Amino acid sequence: MDIEAQPFDLRECVESALDLVGARAAEKRLDLAYLFEGEVPSAVSGDVTRLRQILLNLLSNAVKFTERGEVVVTLSAAATGNAAELTFAVRDTGIGLSADAIGKLFQKFSQADASTSRKYGGTGLGLAISKRLAELMGGTMWVESDGPGRGSTFSFTVKAPTAALPAQGRREFVGAQPRLQERRVLVVDDNATNQRVLNLQMAKWGMSSRATESAHEALRWLEAGEVFDLAILDMHMPEMDGIALARQIRALRSTLPLVLFSSLGRREVGLDESLFDAYLAKPIRQSQLFDTLVNLLANQAAPRVAPTPIKAQLDPGQAARHPLRILLAEDNVVNQKLALRLLQQMGYRADLAANGIEAVESVQRQNYDVVLMDVQMPEMDGLEASRQINARLKQNARPRIVAMTANAMQGDREMCIAAGMDDYLTKPIRVERLVEALNQVPLRKDQ
Repeated sequence: MDIEAQPFDLRECVESALDLVGARAAEKRLDLAYLFEGEVPSAVSGDVTRLRQILLNLLSNAVKFTERGEVVVTLSAAATGNAAELTFAVRDTGIGLSADAIGKLFQKFSQADASTSRKYGGTGLGLAISKRLAELMGGTMWVESDGPGRGSTFSFTVKAPTAALPAQGRREFVGAQPRLQERRVLVVDDNATNQRVLNLQMAKWGMSSRATESAHEALRWLEAGEVFDLAILDMHMPEMDGIALARQIRALRSTLPLVLFSSLGRREVGLDESLFDAYLAKPIRQSQLFDTLVNLLANQAAPRVAPTPIKAQLDPGQAARHPLRILLAEDNVVNQKLALRLLQQMGYRADLAANGIEAVESVQRQNYDVVLMDVQMPEMDGLEASRQINARLKQNARPRIVAMTANAMQGDREMCIAAGMDDYLTKPIRVERLVEALNQVPLRKDQ
């Protein structure tokens, strides 16, 4: 097996691997999270595809063998000159392993025991290959477990030189952020890992937070007069869910911005959508957290406008009146399903590309009227894909390109237009803006 050496973003590598198991984890109501421990380089030079392959194998197994609880990725680094030894750990609260089972795990075609194979299916060569890949990258792999029923932690190391990525199109979230400093956030989540991830990240940006696993305790703090600039509420908690808690908070602090933290986002709230100002998806992405906090806190004085329910604005006759051939370029499985459902409810069918490379290949194979292009994708992002489409196709032959991004920062729209995109949608996608963007696409001459 050959190992490549190209600069890549470590956080994007971890996040893209988590995205690929996010839908299955959400179905099982598992908490999925990641944490960078200490000082970790933002980029290294190595084989991002092989590294993601290892992570995906371990994450897929962790989700498969865990029925309740959490799956958590941690990454730490030890600097050695201009290189780093990276230690990845994938911890789960699943079925666990006996000492005998651990000894068999990394053998080819081996599974812990026959009953596990019957219930869950085999892992085949996955672990053996993953260990070999880690060794080819200068590291190793091992597993720890306190025994059956007590979860497992699969760890591996790789060695890689630190690297720098081009500044164009990148945003840094390092150090105190002037727009967020001294803001105070209430976090209500019964999962200690989620609390830690949120608290650590917000502290790095100069914010303070107070976290609790108890909805009743959070309400007592508010009743006692504690001041918060924003509250982040988990959806599934034992005492009361996020919707019930939001209703009670609204009765106490009608203008406090509320953010729902959930694997399924707004789909879980139904008619109670107007309770929340924003939604954070699990596993939390650093950029999504930053954008959400800035969007709500930088304009906190602005009046809140309850969103219009999506169903009231969908028109199933849209596609018949304005027929379009649509390509959706989106790497996140949950976002794929949401966008496809919205398009289907307007009568459209769309083809799917999972990254920028597939998007470029698709528009060269087939004519499309419009590409709905996610900006942040693995292997090739939406900006580079747009540049390549513009370079390879004549202006009158290429599709209209509509950017889709969770970023809503000043300059982002200009960056998309400069890359050759034609329009710009922010996530979560507002139906009226999607309809407007589709109506701007010229009809084909054969219509």
